[in-house]
Amino acid sequence: NVHTLFLFSTISQQFGCIKYGCPSDPPNVFHNAKPYLIFGHGKAIHRMELDGSNQRRLVAGVGSSILLDFHFREERVYWADRHTGVIYKASLRGTQRQKLYSSEKSISGLAVDWIWNSVYWTSEGKGTIKRMDTNGKNDHTLLRHLNQPSCIAVDPRNRFLFWLSGGMSPSIQRCDVTGQKTTTLIKTAEQLKALSIDWVDKRLFWVQFGLEGQSAIGSCDYDGNVINIIDQPLRSQSLGISVFLEHLYYTDGVSRAIKQVNKYTSGEPVNVNTKRMTKPPVDIRVVHPLNQPLADPVSPLPDVNECALWNHGCSLGCENLPGSYFCTCPKGYALLPDRKTCQEIIPCEGNMTKCGHGCLATEEGAVCVCPEGSILQEDGQACTGCSSADRGSCSQLCTPVTPGRWQCGCLPGYLLHKDGKHCTATGPPPYLLVANLVDIRRIHLNGTADQTLVEEPRGTIIALDYDPVQNKVYFASTNLKTIERVDLNGGSREVLVSEGLDSPEGLAVDWVNRRLYWTDKSGLDGLNRETIVSKGLQRPRGITVHPLAKKLFWTDIGARPVVESASLEGKDRVVIASTNLVSPSGLTIDFTEDRLFWCDRSRGLVETAALDGSDRRVLLENQVGRPFDLAVFEDRLWISDWEHQHLKSVHKRTGKKLERIHGNMVQPASIVVVHPLAKPGADVCLHQNGGCTQVCESKLGFANCSCLSHHILSADGKGCLPINDSNGTTAQSVSIQSVDITANVTPASQEKATIVPVRTRPGHILTADIFMVYIDECKLGVHKCDKNADCQNTLGKYLCKCQTTSPWVTTSTPANVNTRHNSNSIESCPSSHDSYCLYEGICFYFPEMESYACNCASGYVGERCQFSDLEWWELQQAEQEKRRNVVIAACMVLLITLLSILHNSSFVMVYVTFNLLQKKKKNCSCCNLDIVLIHIVISR
Repeated sequence: NVHTLFLFSTISQQFGCIKYGCPSDPPNVFHNAKPYLIFGHGKAIHRMELDGSNQRRLVAGVGSSILLDFHFREERVYWADRHTGVIYKASLRGTQRQKLYSSEKSISGLAVDWIWNSVYWTSEGKGTIKRMDTNGKNDHTLLRHLNQPSCIAVDPRNRFLFWLSGGMSPSIQRCDVTGQKTTTLIKTAEQLKALSIDWVDKRLFWVQFGLEGQSAIGSCDYDGNVINIIDQPLRSQSLGISVFLEHLYYTDGVSRAIKQVNKYTSGEPVNVNTKRMTKPPVDIRVVHPLNQPLADPVSPLPDVNECALWNHGCSLGCENLPGSYFCTCPKGYALLPDRKTCQEIIPCEGNMTKCGHGCLATEEGAVCVCPEGSILQEDGQACTGCSSADRGSCSQLCTPVTPGRWQCGCLPGYLLHKDGKHCTATGPPPYLLVANLVDIRRIHLNGTADQTLVEEPRGTIIALDYDPVQNKVYFASTNLKTIERVDLNGGSREVLVSEGLDSPEGLAVDWVNRRLYWTDKSGLDGLNRETIVSKGLQRPRGITVHPLAKKLFWTDIGARPVVESASLEGKDRVVIASTNLVSPSGLTIDFTEDRLFWCDRSRGLVETAALDGSDRRVLLENQVGRPFDLAVFEDRLWISDWEHQHLKSVHKRTGKKLERIHGNMVQPASIVVVHPLAKPGADVCLHQNGGCTQVCESKLGFANCSCLSHHILSADGKGCLPINDSNGTTAQSVSIQSVDITANVTPASQEKATIVPVRTRPGHILTADIFMVYIDECKLGVHKCDKNADCQNTLGKYLCKCQTTSPWVTTSTPANVNTRHNSNSIESCPSSHDSYCLYEGICFYFPEMESYACNCASGYVGERCQFSDLEWWELQQAEQEKRRNVVIAACMVLLITLLSILHNSSFVMVYVTFNLLQKKKKNCSCCNLDIVLIHIVISR
């Protein structure tokens, strides 16, 4: 009781003192109670008062990319160098520097436990959380197999660890300090970048960035409840945050400042530093005892090892946990319902054949066995969980929490439904495009809002697909023997191929590599066309493409029906399915799970398998008449039925919840879902710069526009308005007239194209380039290049080239940003190299040399603009010093080697030389001197 009262008194005194501290506090704990900031600056750790005064360096030479924390009682600062993977500590006065641990180079978070004197860190690359004592000893791994953990924080009083989880489903996780009881507090589709603990209100604060560039500060309690999200414009995603009393402090690398906002209301941030820093600040902590409460928690009782006494009733294996235990079994055995006795797994018999993992014989009869991470459903035969076929009823992601509990998550661009299981796509409502023999229909997913996009009463439209970059629909007519395209919103049609087609029944658009594939009984080469696959084909029908996996899939309904795949060049052919097939027609890919679906028109069958053909299973049988084609999105699979002339949909995993969604059809054939997330990896900035006036960034199928320096984004989110530097206002906007790209603009691929008819054998898969129709901003005069710059038109955008003569973009010395290439020998880099040049550098490609180069912004140099001018100079000095040391070392080794050789063979060499000189003495004017020297050597 006395101990408890003492703790309460300490806590009350600590939080009840005026403003920051108590005069009666022990000198070794609360001395210098005035709070201050510590942060990374350049290659040092600096400190600064909360009003921005008294900035000075604490520790030098810590590296340019660090994570830091402090131990107030020890008066020490801890930091991790992210480049080298080394953890250090030093006095807050900058002395007594000590290396604690050499870790991996992927350290992504650091936290100090000031009560139990421990250091925790996360490894984003290895997916681990590790711990060691503050003296660098007793290091061990607490958690493994985590999803990109970062930004760890510790609450020693409540024995909690918190961290951010990245990857496809960002979240905030929590466990106890022993690595047990892991749970997910917050899940979001947005990027999470920083984490801090509010000790006054017992809350977590973090920063999140949305898919369209928006940012916010979020907070919640320790259980993930009472969530508060406040919009806050943040320009830098490389930041650190720290909460103290009613304020939140964060670093802004763009403005090179430390900012302060109210944690309750946010509002306009206030700069802490009075003048712009010379280097961007990284990571930050407020040093004060209120941020490291010293209440000594009641020491936990020593753990009792239950397994030490007769395995605590477990028949075979026993694992001890703090305060608990559980029984284990070796491979081939499983626990009976008593959770203690292990019994051998046996094959199931009778009506238990649905058990996919075997059975256990009990006194009450056979019991199904479920794999680890799954539990038995109520029917006693099927398992559910992350390791089961139903994935725990999760639409996309399933994360085990305990052996019998799990949580669902979603991929970027999707939001978790309030039921906690299903994922729905963000953005515009998805819809279907259906080839209806005599027309193309645009239909809502539920079958409503039927709209005719293309009418062709003379044709037989069976095959179609669409391009998310240019928003074009490509379709083929077997009667007219043409391949055409039209805008998704309608308009005039454009004939692409009109000769040499026989019966094009399959069509697929590669929206990443800008190619068009189709199947036909015969074909023509020309118009950049080439035959991809011809051998071994009889009657190819359905075709689909996976650009990210670089795979092409098709069906063949010939005498030997088959589902096959190959590379995009037609190589590395693999048979996906060849048995129990009669007439496999349509096929589609679920990109969220990398699974292939196909239908058999004759058998009325729908099947699915992994992309390599494994895990093949029947989804539907005798429920969809004569299925012709398929489309999949979110949790549903849509099927076109030739027998009943309508569309149906089912759940893509279970085949249940069969629905008839549309019946007013002539002959529904090919079907596709239109949505930015339906075809991942599309670079929408390729076409007309995504509608952006200046900078376009493609994210999850959406164009995110931004502006260059001295410009701000206009209200429409596309244009940019110049800023008057003198007063910060926007200058008068300049309007650019829109240009109808369908009029007086010729596709670039058609300008030099010639069609050469070459008859090929029946049974072909062909490909052709997809035309990119674009505006030549340079010719039209709508570019914004300086009068001293040359405008160079590229696909979907233009580049401004300064009129200098330097042949290289970057050199071994600091280069001017206005460096010019030969405009006839360079191209803009593909979308795969968008992030090749760092710090706003511009990427160029040299076709003749097959290499990439960067045009660096002012103040940066290097092959990829990865160095600032000062860093470059330091690296050059270090490199020169390194070369000098290597030369000196090599010379020393050579000298020692020569001396060793001379020492072992000097007498023999001297003797031989002496004899030779004696013989040639009469013919050698210098030999007398040589003989004298040799006599001296021999005498020695």
